[in-house]
Amino acid sequence: LPVSVSSIAASFHHITTTSITMIRKDTFIILINLLVGLSGISGFAPTLYLQPKATHAKYNIFSTSLNSENKDGTTSTSSTSLYQDMPKKKPWTFGILTSGFPPQQILVPVVKFVTFQVWRLMMNELVTHDEQGRFVRESFQAGNDPSPLQLPDDSNGHSRYKLYLGNPCPWCHRVKAAIAVLNLEGEIPVTMLIDDAEKASKGGWILPSPSTDDRKANIAEELITGDLAGVYNYCYRDILEEGEKYKGRCTAPLLVDTETGTIVTNESNEIMILLNDYSRRLPDHESVDLRPIGREAELDDATKHWFDLLWNGSYKCGFATSQLAYDEAAADVLKGLAEMNEVLASRPYLVGQDVTEVDLKSFAWVTRHDYAYTVIFKSPGGRIAQYPHISAWVKRLVNDYPKLLESVDMEDACGSYYRQLFMLNFGRVVPYIPNIHEWVAGL
Repeated sequence: LPVSVSSIAASFHHITTTSITMIRKDTFIILINLLVGLSGISGFAPTLYLQPKATHAKYNIFSTSLNSENKDGTTSTSSTSLYQDMPKKKPWTFGILTSGFPPQQILVPVVKFVTFQVWRLMMNELVTHDEQGRFVRESFQAGNDPSPLQLPDDSNGHSRYKLYLGNPCPWCHRVKAAIAVLNLEGEIPVTMLIDDAEKASKGGWILPSPSTDDRKANIAEELITGDLAGVYNYCYRDILEEGEKYKGRCTAPLLVDTETGTIVTNESNEIMILLNDYSRRLPDHESVDLRPIGREAELDDATKHWFDLLWNGSYKCGFATSQLAYDEAAADVLKGLAEMNEVLASRPYLVGQDVTEVDLKSFAWVTRHDYAYTVIFKSPGGRIAQYPHISAWVKRLVNDYPKLLESVDMEDACGSYYRQLFMLNFGRVVPYIPNIHEWVAGL
């Protein structure tokens, strides 16, 4: 059949235009994929994966394998790509970044601004900051000026006191470490709290089921059931108006006199002093003296020094809401690590030849440094294993006082930071955390 020149030209134009359009489309899709992959927008790039519809191996750069035809007509597959096949099921997205509306130049700044404002609001609700974004640790001290703890009555042998401790909390850990080193297990009953902010009426601590000993001791129900907020409410029952609840923060550690139903103190330093004094006065009780008489001022100065640089310094890094605040805190942590390593090069313990309360306070900090503070708090300095004298001190401590290894569940303690501080870990992913035995062995 005769074919007109115009029809030939039209067909050629259609074929050419279609081919160019397909090439441009494939090239555009490839460029978009590369740009999205390089954009570094965490949380978006994995779900914005695009693949061209064309099956030509030349363009299919996301394939996990390239097919090539052998001489005998068979097809062989070689794994040459670093990419994976598209999942059959993947998270649903709006596809905003790929649609081009709204423009990325508007979208990204707006999302950054809104996210930052929400995050900063939550951080300010959680802890106190100054106008420069520095974390300010407030005192939430409750109770009276504590007098020496009374020894058990010979008639029943039961202690009138109860300690409330939480495994994740370093301030609780130092108290539990003191109990271990002073051989006071069983002398003062301890309730190990559970960190569960979703079940607690206030704060983050709930009480476990009452033990048999709690029931036998005839303790008020409010002191053995519910949550820590209920304990505070009960202990302040004579001060609060009817129906009123305690308005302060319900913190641990907490030392309560169960006979009077009142708070002795919730300050970890005071609790450690009381425990050490209690240990001294127990008849026929062998233990170390964590706070030797005549050295109180020296130990208090050391406590203040390491608190400012390290123990609180890591928290100041994690809770900073400005770059200035973080940089200042990070400098303190780096200075503290270097100084501690230097101090321990010339002495076995932080304040001389014998273990003191300062060592136990630092032990509670150092067990959380590698797998909590350096990650979620962005506390600098690297791993403790990089500091040979600090590492040797840790090993010396647990060798001289093996019960320290049982004073903390390191996996749970470090993991709690990722589970509970959701404003610092929106994804709620908990990284690998070794147990304390593995950690010490790696130092």
